[in-house]
Amino acid sequence: MSDIVITVLGLLAGCLMCFEGYKMFRLCLGIAGGVAGYIIGGFLIGITGNLGIAWSGLGKSIVLILFSIGFGILAFSLYMKALIAVTTIICAFWFYDDFFFLFERVSNSVLRSVLTGGAGIFAGVLIGIIVYYAQKWTISLFTAFIGARIISGALSPVLWSVLLSGDEAQNIQQQILGSDVLITYPLVRLLVVVAFCTAGFIIQLKTFKK
Repeated sequence: MSDIVITVLGLLAGCLMCFEGYKMFRLCLGIAGGVAGYIIGGFLIGITGNLGIAWSGLGKSIVLILFSIGFGILAFSLYMKALIAVTTIICAFWFYDDFFFLFERVSNSVLRSVLTGGAGIFAGVLIGIIVYYAQKWTISLFTAFIGARIISGALSPVLWSVLLSGDEAQNIQQQILGSDVLITYPLVRLLVVVAFCTAGFIIQLKTFKK
């Protein structure tokens, strides 16, 4: 049940950011802060777990909720002052999560993690600075992308498990994409992000022109 609630909340928050990002930028930044808090909470749980601290399901949920609400309120209150920090956290995590393969040739696992995380932090700081001094179209693109990534995080597992696994994936691959294209979970996530980011950006620009 909790997974369903998280999925629905993720879709709602993602759609709000993706399609109403500029018009409701302060609220959307608060949502992004909540996502950043969730990431940090999960990171701390992982670190303490590796140190031998056992977390119950309830304990993990409480930590994640507290961090999400706390960072969300903080980002909403500080507004633009929190933009670069929130953007850096989110981009660093998602870059590490989605683009770890870029450094797969690095044999040292620690160095590979540092390079991936460092690239994500650099990208996050750069994007945050650009958005901080941005015009409408840049803020629209930023919120459309963040919203699309949140939607992808909630929707992609459902698509993969229900529609694109087993025989269905093979049928789509053979009939539509051809035998040379292999459907993978990262590809599904990327396609969802691109589709919603493009749609959200276009819709926001059309709305602002009126």
